[in-house]
Amino acid sequence: MGKRFVSLVCAFSIIFAGLAGRCAYIALGRTYQISDSYNSYTLNIGKLTTNIYGRSGIKINNNSKAYVAVIRPNEKCLSELDKLFTPQEVAEITEELSKGYPVLKTVSKKVNTKYIKIYEKTLNEESSMCSPYMISKKYGGLEQYVSEEIGSLSVNFSVDALGRLLTGDDGTIVDDDYDSNDGIIISLDNRIQKIAEESAQNLKYGSVVIMDVDSSQVLASVSKGDDYINRALSPYAVGSVFKLIVAACAVENNIDVLYNCTSSIKVADTEFHCQKEHAHGIQTTKQALANSCNCYFVNLALKLGAGRLYETAKSFGFGDSFELYSNWNVSAGVFPEDDELQSLGQLALIGFGQGRLTDSPVHFCAAISCIANGGNYSSPTLDLQDVKENQIISTESAEKLREYMRFVVTNGTGTAAEYNKNSAGKTATAQSGIYENGIEVLNTWFAGFYPYNNPKYAIVVMRENGESGAGDCCPVFRSIVEKLDEI
Repeated sequence: MGKRFVSLVCAFSIIFAGLAGRCAYIALGRTYQISDSYNSYTLNIGKLTTNIYGRSGIKINNNSKAYVAVIRPNEKCLSELDKLFTPQEVAEITEELSKGYPVLKTVSKKVNTKYIKIYEKTLNEESSMCSPYMISKKYGGLEQYVSEEIGSLSVNFSVDALGRLLTGDDGTIVDDDYDSNDGIIISLDNRIQKIAEESAQNLKYGSVVIMDVDSSQVLASVSKGDDYINRALSPYAVGSVFKLIVAACAVENNIDVLYNCTSSIKVADTEFHCQKEHAHGIQTTKQALANSCNCYFVNLALKLGAGRLYETAKSFGFGDSFELYSNWNVSAGVFPEDDELQSLGQLALIGFGQGRLTDSPVHFCAAISCIANGGNYSSPTLDLQDVKENQIISTESAEKLREYMRFVVTNGTGTAAEYNKNSAGKTATAQSGIYENGIEVLNTWFAGFYPYNNPKYAIVVMRENGESGAGDCCPVFRSIVEKLDEI
């Protein structure tokens, strides 16, 4: 033990001697002579970019802080390095300082140092109120489209005519509105965002979107995954939730057929089946939605025809892009062209939300908002200002569709979403066309609104690689609306 202690003392003595030698070299060298003629050398500590606030006035970004140390190339600063850095870091910093200029280094905490100056720096890309995918620049979020420099913090050092640092200059802080509160206000609500995040804890890969039904303003957006993909804005196979749009087309055109489901339906050379080959028997549109009967909606799509279905889907914004915020254009997904739907096979697939059809959780939530608010479609937005409404279905049609969605929860596949006798929506278990270990990956959904008797919120829950919309997504919806009732 004694020998080990002696060895450690010797090692630290050698390190200290080396550092002391370096200090003497830097401090006593002729690199830092004073001159009557000089300019300045600037170290930029931080730049403040546009502040983003939620609808309640709570700041979303620029909330995280870091500490940075400004280290001048002199003996006094070098003597304090071991208070902040490891021996290896001290050696690296000493090497940098030998060039004759101050060095800026991030430190984990503010330590009481006399000569090394420590300042607080704002981290622009951190988002503490909400899931960073919708906000942070590194995820392709809003900061990428609205960020401008609104303030800065720097340290100025005087240098002589040859660019050499003047001896004894501690530097002058230049604060150019670094504490500015200027920024923009967007539609995200910190309380509702927290509810969405808490309710989505068990979604390993997926998304939750909550909107105001009257404006399609995004109140909360959650993307779950261990990558840089914003799943709320990404296109997915939607499956049976699209039956709501087929039903909207039928209701608007006064078509409500009776159909006897025998578990399969043949279109040209292709046979389509209901899930688990279930035979639903005689169905109306309302019953077929509740039971998620594929065969019924294949038959209904064929009766409606390509033209009417295409027109309805496009009026809901499927396949189009939209401006989520000023200069931030987002694609809703893919919808087949009218001529593609002339193929009976493609038309049949669209009938139950399959084929060449994809959509994002954010956009589908706007479609739900339209049904919930009486037929006025507004594209999804984070903007609190410009809400452009377009009456695309009648108030009577929207009321009937809401009734159908309520029936899905009371008598169909969505019973696990029920809360306070006020839940309404539609489940989906969509085939993705992607296989892992020979098994097809399923995207599962629940798309609904709450409360049924006075719609306020449109809510979409989507899970990647799930098992069923009823089992994966309905409980998340229920958890959300339980908490929404408390605010």
